[in-house]
Amino acid sequence: MTSPVAVAVAGALAVAAGAALQERSVVRAPRLGQLRMLSFLLRSRSWCLGTLLTAAGVVAHMLALACAPLIVIQPIGVSGLLSAVMLSAFFRRQRLTKMQVTGCLTVTAGLAGLLVTLPSHAGVPEPSRAETVLMPAGCAAVLLLCAATARFTGAVTRAWVLALGGGVAYGATSAFARVVGAAAVTDLSAVVQPLTAVAPAVGLAGAVAVQNAYRSGHFALAYATLLISDPLAAAAIGVAAFGEPLPTGPVDGSVAAAAAVLLTIGVVTLARAGRPAATCPAPAAVGGPLGAVRAMRARRGTSAPGPAALPFPSVRGKRRRPRFRQPFRLSEDWADSVTSVSCSSSSRT
Repeated sequence: MTSPVAVAVAGALAVAAGAALQERSVVRAPRLGQLRMLSFLLRSRSWCLGTLLTAAGVVAHMLALACAPLIVIQPIGVSGLLSAVMLSAFFRRQRLTKMQVTGCLTVTAGLAGLLVTLPSHAGVPEPSRAETVLMPAGCAAVLLLCAATARFTGAVTRAWVLALGGGVAYGATSAFARVVGAAAVTDLSAVVQPLTAVAPAVGLAGAVAVQNAYRSGHFALAYATLLISDPLAAAAIGVAAFGEPLPTGPVDGSVAAAAAVLLTIGVVTLARAGRPAATCPAPAAVGGPLGAVRAMRARRGTSAPGPAALPFPSVRGKRRRPRFRQPFRLSEDWADSVTSVSCSSSSRT
């Protein structure tokens, strides 16, 4: 039981690193259609590297599912959030905050408690034909509902809804892989079945939903929602369709419930800690007289317009001479100092 858990942890770390690399490229992608965005991402080295890491993590996850119950392996993916937070801080050259450290410790404690109480053995899942049809159909319905909801909501809700749909799709894909992998351990011919073709299609649809969730600019919220919805969907399928047992006894049940609460609190804490801080606008974006002068210079295409660049009214067809040789200009040093003072005062408030 230790070996599949270690493989699942390694896969979760690889998926987290891949998600962090993919998010950097997806956020920078222009607002294009799905096909044009995919073409843009394929030319990005960081996105391709993140995709390779994600694929390696998925393969490790599938190997772990072939040797251990779905309800045990699937929650381990939450541990990838720890490395995602650390990688995000590393990419931004920032230190982890107290809120992030608290969230990491809470997730670790919840994950350890959940693994201790969950049963370590389960039989080979053998879903019926009706369950084999209902699982992909239900997953497709959830994805369509999430996609339709995301079209009429803001960026925050869009990130949450699309990550929810992607997590359900990933959980269903893991459930399908659990069926195929457990049967293939004893008989390799069991790989040839309908779920083998359905699993990649559902996983690809979930990947598209997740990439669009990252594109909304709320990576922490999207990734946290993905890590919560993925194991919940997989556990629901494992209990309902595969007959996998839940923790028995009042003590195990209470510990498992407390661990689930800790996991939720830790993930939400990390998501809130990962929100980008408000930044002060650039000097060129500051309004007022300074912004007007710079906008006028930009329209004229000159950095320091001379007397000939400024219009002067004429009297009886003759050009009136300016009373000053050089027009008044706002000093760039003075402008930057005013901007820095305004930024510092706004950050204090």
